[in-house]
Amino acid sequence: MSAFSTRPAVSATALLLALGAGPALADVTAQQVWDDWKAQMGVYGQDAISIGSESQQGSVLTVTDLGFNVTGEDGSTASGTLGQLVFTENGDGTVTVTMSEEYPITITTPANAETGSQASEVALALRQNGLSMKVSGQPGAMTYDVAAARYALELDSVKEAGTEVPAEGLLAFNDVSGTYTSTTGTTRDMTYDLTAASMDLLVDATNTEDGSHFMMSGKVNTVATKATASMPLDPAADPEMMLMNGMAVDGGYTTANGSYMFEVTDATGPTNGSFTTQGSQMSFKLSRDAVAYNGQATNVALDVTSAAMPMPIKASLAQYGFNFEMPLAKSTAPAPWAMGINLTDLALNEEVWSMFDPQGILPHDPASLVMDLTGTATMLFDVADPSQAEAMAASPMPAQINSANINALNVDFGGAQVTGSGAFTFDNSDMTTFPGMPRPTGAVDLRLDGVNGLIDKLVQMGLLPQDQVMGARMMLGAFTTPVGDDQLTSRIEVTPDGQLLANGQRLQ
Repeated sequence: MSAFSTRPAVSATALLLALGAGPALADVTAQQVWDDWKAQMGVYGQDAISIGSESQQGSVLTVTDLGFNVTGEDGSTASGTLGQLVFTENGDGTVTVTMSEEYPITITTPANAETGSQASEVALALRQNGLSMKVSGQPGAMTYDVAAARYALELDSVKEAGTEVPAEGLLAFNDVSGTYTSTTGTTRDMTYDLTAASMDLLVDATNTEDGSHFMMSGKVNTVATKATASMPLDPAADPEMMLMNGMAVDGGYTTANGSYMFEVTDATGPTNGSFTTQGSQMSFKLSRDAVAYNGQATNVALDVTSAAMPMPIKASLAQYGFNFEMPLAKSTAPAPWAMGINLTDLALNEEVWSMFDPQGILPHDPASLVMDLTGTATMLFDVADPSQAEAMAASPMPAQINSANINALNVDFGGAQVTGSGAFTFDNSDMTTFPGMPRPTGAVDLRLDGVNGLIDKLVQMGLLPQDQVMGARMMLGAFTTPVGDDQLTSRIEVTPDGQLLANGQRLQ
């Protein structure tokens, strides 16, 4: 196995992140703060956490050699020791928490005969400069005011089968500030609102088996994250049921401009490039009820030069986006779903166009693909419940679709454009009118501009055989109505009594 495929245990990584970010609760005295840290870390088991010493001198509580050692299901382990953790009472009902500037962590993964992977050891370190957390509030409702000049996760070394692998890695946040709150009730509820002036990224690794090399470095400005999260009070008691027992996450991040540089060297030679964005955002929601993703970036630009390619590749997008939403909980009431993609104004340099259109037959204008779908569906099982997984997999229909809306459709390429919108509802009690699917009712309206001209150009370029074009034109004629010069419209409708119509003409 190469350095590119090292995999730590999921449970070990979860604990690493929890310890690195700081425990969830605090109180108005140093001892109460520390007791809450211990209570939360205790969910990983008595043997997972070790404490070198605890000492109280006046208003200062000092903990030394706080260690963890967790083993995952695949035999991999994550272990580390924080040299010092200090809780200082400020005399005004608040507590300041500081810690050692370096927190070394080691992740080991055993060899796996089934996959052929070798044993590996990864040495990491959380390194911070000026990290301070000021805790206020009351028992069960604490607020952390967080500040740090720099907070970074660094890769110190990688070994495979006992042999050192050349590799470097860095993820660092600069000028960090914000708040973190925690409230304990039936669940442990947390909110985050943190901002970093910038983020630095570096990955540099060499594959010792074939000598290939990968490097990427980047910088992103103004990284802001907000999130709310709920966790069961004892998540380790039944980890497979965490979602069913109240785990929920709702958060995301935004960034200002960012730029990256990368280099890949393999048997074909070097590949170099850059990637920039003007800004980006991502949001994520997960609970027993639903899962949802949403992401977007603006003014994306890619520039690549490779020894394996005869010309450079330059591509840009005015906007890139995606979204996805799906219900997860069994319910008698329909729940929303969504799916979409946004590729607006994709532009390529003329050298790339010349590969497949050297005569300039097609317009080389930017292309776009935009699709926005929403609707409702009824889940017949709880997806997050492991006890229902077998029945759900065996069910011919684990969910029912109730409605689907085409809010936006735009395909723009080569001088042709297709736009549309529509809406349908579905009768899940009727699976015979349209065999194998619930009976739809509704319509979609389409407009096609320049499609015949695009077909002619593709034939001229030799990309479409002439004998296949007649069938395509006949289909366009059957489903569309001319409204202008190479302008067509189409309305596809399904009536409540099951008739399928195209521009008012019955097809079924």
